[in-house]
Amino acid sequence: MEVVGRSQAKVIVESCLHDSVTYFSEHERILRCNPYCANVIHLKEHGVYQWVFQVNDPRDNPITAIFFVRQDEEQLGKSGTTPAGPLAPEAPVPAGTVHGKCIRWSNAEAVPDIHLPGENPFVGKADTRICLYHLDDGRTEVHFETDITLDFTLTFPLNLMPEGILKFMTEAIMSKIMQQATESMLCQVQADICCTSPQLSSSGEAG
Repeated sequence: MEVVGRSQAKVIVESCLHDSVTYFSEHERILRCNPYCANVIHLKEHGVYQWVFQVNDPRDNPITAIFFVRQDEEQLGKSGTTPAGPLAPEAPVPAGTVHGKCIRWSNAEAVPDIHLPGENPFVGKADTRICLYHLDDGRTEVHFETDITLDFTLTFPLNLMPEGILKFMTEAIMSKIMQQATESMLCQVQADICCTSPQLSSSGEAG
């Protein structure tokens, strides 16, 4: 059963675009603010980062989820433009209107042939866009959008439940976890850069 969790957050940071991009480009620093992230390793020989997340299911059983992602940067268009969702196609940027950058954490094309930590870990897919837009007053508007996909094998007694209901319940839990993680990361950002109050929302749906 494949489930997808989605979260979105927006915040205005009191720093210029260049400094904001430098801050958010530090992959490991951002993710270690996530309370569910147990480890982040840059696998240089594979050109990817390995994320290890640990949570407990509703029956308090530990779950280890592992993601392999690449980090890239791309230029964005006119400031104030709301970015597309993490999985949506990019719109072309007209020449001369670049006013921002997007840091992209996208799912690696292949899983590296390495030992995976944890007992029976899930290998998931992650796609995150941290879109930073220059504002005229020297501040930066940041859009933080994430898609997380996990594929669960249903076992007894969960396989007795209607799949639609189980997906709804699982995605609700995923969305709650993702929102909590986003809030924790933004709290750390607020500790490092003076920010306005963040506007948070999260959602999840079946893949």
